[in-house]
Amino acid sequence: MNPARRLFRVAPAIAASALIAGAVFATPMAASATDAPDPAAPTVALSIAPAGNGVVTPGADLAITVEIANPGPDQVADGTIDIVLDRSPLTSATAYDSWVAGGGAADGDAAAADEDLVTLATAASPAVPLGATHSVQLTVPADQLALGDWGSYGLGARLTQGGAVAAETRSTIVWNDPTADAPPAAGVTVIAPLTSIASTTGLIQAPALETFTSDTGVLTRELDAVIDRPVTIAVDPRIIVSIRALGSTAPDSAVGWLERLEAASNPIIPLTFADSDIAAEHQAGAPGVLAPTSFAYALDPANFIGVDELIEPTATPTTSPSAPGDPTATPAPSTDPTPPPPAVPTLEQLTDWDYTSTSIAWPRTGSVVAADLPFFSQSGLTTSIIDSSQLSAEGDPLDAVVSVGDQTALVADHGVSAAIQDALAANSDARRGQALSQLSGSLAIAAGAGRATDAGSDASGRTVLAVLDRTAMNLTDLDQVLGALQSLPWAGTAPLQNLLAQTPRQAATLIDAPESADRIGQIQRLLGGSGSIDSFSSVLADPQVLTGQNRADLLALLSNSWVPNEGGWNVAVQGSVDATAKTLGSVQMIDGSNINLLSNQAPLPVTLSNELPYPVTVLVHVTPSNGRLLVEQNDVEVTIEATSRKGAQIPVTAVANGAVTLNIQLLSPTGVLISTPSPVVVNVSAEWETWGTVLFGVLVVIVFGFGIVRNILRRRKKRRTDDAAAAENPENAVEAPDAGVTPHE
Repeated sequence: MNPARRLFRVAPAIAASALIAGAVFATPMAASATDAPDPAAPTVALSIAPAGNGVVTPGADLAITVEIANPGPDQVADGTIDIVLDRSPLTSATAYDSWVAGGGAADGDAAAADEDLVTLATAASPAVPLGATHSVQLTVPADQLALGDWGSYGLGARLTQGGAVAAETRSTIVWNDPTADAPPAAGVTVIAPLTSIASTTGLIQAPALETFTSDTGVLTRELDAVIDRPVTIAVDPRIIVSIRALGSTAPDSAVGWLERLEAASNPIIPLTFADSDIAAEHQAGAPGVLAPTSFAYALDPANFIGVDELIEPTATPTTSPSAPGDPTATPAPSTDPTPPPPAVPTLEQLTDWDYTSTSIAWPRTGSVVAADLPFFSQSGLTTSIIDSSQLSAEGDPLDAVVSVGDQTALVADHGVSAAIQDALAANSDARRGQALSQLSGSLAIAAGAGRATDAGSDASGRTVLAVLDRTAMNLTDLDQVLGALQSLPWAGTAPLQNLLAQTPRQAATLIDAPESADRIGQIQRLLGGSGSIDSFSSVLADPQVLTGQNRADLLALLSNSWVPNEGGWNVAVQGSVDATAKTLGSVQMIDGSNINLLSNQAPLPVTLSNELPYPVTVLVHVTPSNGRLLVEQNDVEVTIEATSRKGAQIPVTAVANGAVTLNIQLLSPTGVLISTPSPVVVNVSAEWETWGTVLFGVLVVIVFGFGIVRNILRRRKKRRTDDAAAAENPENAVEAPDAGVTPHE
């Protein structure tokens, strides 16, 4: 199939970005003030990985791997590894989070601060050279566990050196007693983001798309990880628009990537364009959740010839009717106008997709305040995904669907989400094993909580939502993690539709976690510049060619993918601010010298410049500083072609002599101020024209009068000369005959 014809049969899809796997599994233990470690001491990273993903059954020994990593700066000395167990079950998400974060840890020595902590096994730890990793294998006999109720229990490892704790890490095990009253399986809905990479432009160019969607490209690898698996895909529309905007020139690999996504069985929901930071938008003062306005600036009609899935075919010229069987009948000349150029897709066609839901807002974890939720709702995003660490409610646990004020929230279980993310980000088997054991323990708590409440439950047990971090994610090992989840008797996967069908039964309070003042300040600068561009664009016949690109580029800068790179983002923001200032100054009047006005009426010349790649239309508005000069037409409309200059004439009338300052402003046809006033000094000397005319008239009279007098004097002189000659020679004189007398012979 022709790629041009295939392109628009697919709906918007998303490119997955190459994300940084940076989760840290080992939690360094906090020492007491008296035993505080030397700041120059080596950094030690511990990982504890119980066998079987942390699931323990009665009568079975527990095998444990402890990994000691030494990232530097010095060698780690030898010491002792202790395995400790908290015999009190973890019955709530709050207790689980506290344990994993290090709450209840020992203070400066190897003795447990909590009386429920017991040491199960001890092993020697050799010295670990700089940059090396060492693993210690331990086995805890079954009879030493001595656990009672079914459920999750805290397991930890400590490295002690010279009697002081150098490092500690935490995980969990699940006591899976088949004779105990186990809870029904919890249905886990997993949402994985496929997001575009951080950039400063609203659309991704064809070479990058071709690379990302190649057989080994990052988008291909990420789609491979989630397609047709029990995962909801949250896609960024930026990639699909980037591909569709290329029309028939889109790379075949990108078109094929979209076709694969269209055929996927996964539930799919959209992120905002470029996965923009919607919480920061509100906190920075945006009037609503920002969305693209137009991609006309990027569409070439020549790339959409023959793409008839979106373009209506032009009518075929018809002939005039003729008598049946008339062999001499010839087609009448067509009266149809010239066929229009190929149409380009609309904004709606570029972004269209058969989504499972379009009403879900997913702000970045730890960035939301309560006032953000109504802001999302006003833009049609009536359901928000909120991390459980930001919510509180009377009673434990939190349901998967709660009400926050008048808004609905889907509660992302913090412990389950973090465990999945850590497993995906792990760079060793021990770290992955630790994360998977934490996943087993957190899901056991979530499933067990279903016995305390019926809210949010169905026949298969309690519903749990887990989300993956879009800014530090690698989905390559997602299949392995999902397999571990589905192998648990107390957990399974569930589609997003199950969550969306639930009605909130529990009210929760959102704990505000506003974005930093520095980030909000930078976004306010971007929003201010965008508003100025929107106003300035009224000089164009089609403002969307400017505002559409500006909005798309703005959303790219607001992408959550920039968050890990604050320094680079600040540089990009300043670049955008500078580019906005250049655009706003691209249409202006060229400053000239002072003008001497020597007549009562005359047009004053001004020169205008347009540096934009589009023609603009402006009004030249002139305001005199005093009444010596009257401006006959205050607003003179001028159209300036792209990247060119053009002169304009301002008709004025002089009233009196003297200096006048004309303040010349450029306005858009809608009255928006385009440039600051440019003062031009005009020296009016209008009476010179009157006196010059009088003087000229006098000179004319003098010249002509002199000629007439000179002619008269010349004739008189000639007559006197003739009379004198006649007196001297009378014989030569001839008497003129009298008039009317006929001379006789």
